[in-house]
Amino acid sequence: MNIRNKLHLQNGFTLIELAVVLVIVGILLSSFIGNLATRIENTRKSETIEELKEIKQALFAYAFVNGALPCPDCAVVGAGCIASMVGDGKSDPPAGVCSVGIVSGSVPWVTIGIGRSDAWGTRYRYAVQSDYADETIPFKIDTASPTITIQEPDLVADPTGLTAHALADNVAAVIYSHGKNGQGGISEAGVARGSIPPTNLDELENNDNDYYYYMRTESAPGATIAGGEFDDLVIWISEYELKAKMIEAGKLP
Repeated sequence: MNIRNKLHLQNGFTLIELAVVLVIVGILLSSFIGNLATRIENTRKSETIEELKEIKQALFAYAFVNGALPCPDCAVVGAGCIASMVGDGKSDPPAGVCSVGIVSGSVPWVTIGIGRSDAWGTRYRYAVQSDYADETIPFKIDTASPTITIQEPDLVADPTGLTAHALADNVAAVIYSHGKNGQGGISEAGVARGSIPPTNLDELENNDNDYYYYMRTESAPGATIAGGEFDDLVIWISEYELKAKMIEAGKLP
């Protein structure tokens, strides 16, 4: 082979070689982007869980000072909430007496100084048993009332996950994030997020303002398992945990 032919063979890549290189680069890029997106979401979830814990501690501190937990910030007009109260970040109503029963809304981030919104920009939800949020009649060691129940799937009794059992009862308050999908929540700017699909039964349970809240393993969008898609992040304050903290602080006999 003469020198001219050698130079000709060494000049550039063939179309096949270029195609192989592009495929390899595409695979590497898609893998990198996928891993990066997963890491970002995991970081957001971790940040939100940590802030939920900080909100819980701030609620304890509020109870130490005021003898009761704060009322939620009104999320909608009605049940004693007027338009000027909605979304102002303050414990409502300002008199410090919540409506009777389980009262739900947003975390009163202005009142406690933390908890305006989660890592996805959605306001944290907060529900409290009113007997523990009445500053005019602070709760006592013997205060007892119908309280919030945290549920989870009873996979032993019912492997389908359709049946729930109590994970915790005697719960005075619950704080949670609507998670990445934000469904049923309110944005930091006060705009309603998308509604919860009717198939997402467990997320609907967390948004119906009753005595029951759900906590379980996250399931992906479009999940066909019992309860549907679920990514709420939930923590709570036990009635006895709250009383124990108050005793430690010298606020209860």
